[in-house]
Amino acid sequence: MEIARSHSKFEKVVEQIRHIILEDGLLPGDKLPSERELSERLSVARSSVREALRALELLGLIETRRGEGTFLRDFRDHQLLELLSTFILQNDEKKQGVIQTKEIIEFGCLSFVIQHSHLEEELSMIAEEMKALDYTETDFFSAMMKLCENELLRKIWTIVSDYEASFYSLDRMVNNKSRFFHLIEQLKTKNMQAIFEAYKQLS
Repeated sequence: MEIARSHSKFEKVVEQIRHIILEDGLLPGDKLPSERELSERLSVARSSVREALRALELLGLIETRRGEGTFLRDFRDHQLLELLSTFILQNDEKKQGVIQTKEIIEFGCLSFVIQHSHLEEELSMIAEEMKALDYTETDFFSAMMKLCENELLRKIWTIVSDYEASFYSLDRMVNNKSRFFHLIEQLKTKNMQAIFEAYKQLS
């Protein structure tokens, strides 16, 4: 019981540090507040802050430079998401939340795709590419994100997709490619209800 409480406290400090990073608008390469400042802002012992920072450094999210301080790293080139899932996505409810978030982003993207000026031509090109044996679900939605022309949405989708892949690696296109072709055809109609139904059939 004591271990569970300690683990919960540790997770809380890590989450609070994450919020500070967001609140302060820190980007890769930026310096984090000192241990003392974090301790004061979070109203926790410096030892708790030190433990949380050590975990974040082991995950590759931050790096400590001797005599300079602690800096936020660019984690895109590191295999962190599977490691993060070990700490953060430990129950089915949280995992389901990631899956649902990914679905919301994907369907939102599709709702923008149908506004594309060269929709039918672009979708026909994607349908041709889908005939390749090694074409994946990720390839499909990457193409959709490109058509959506929203870089922020694409980045968020990429992160959420990687989180999902860390605990659920099933490619919906495997043995199911016909449903993706059906979705392509429904996108051409621009009928949102039909598109929604086709998208739900992918699962």
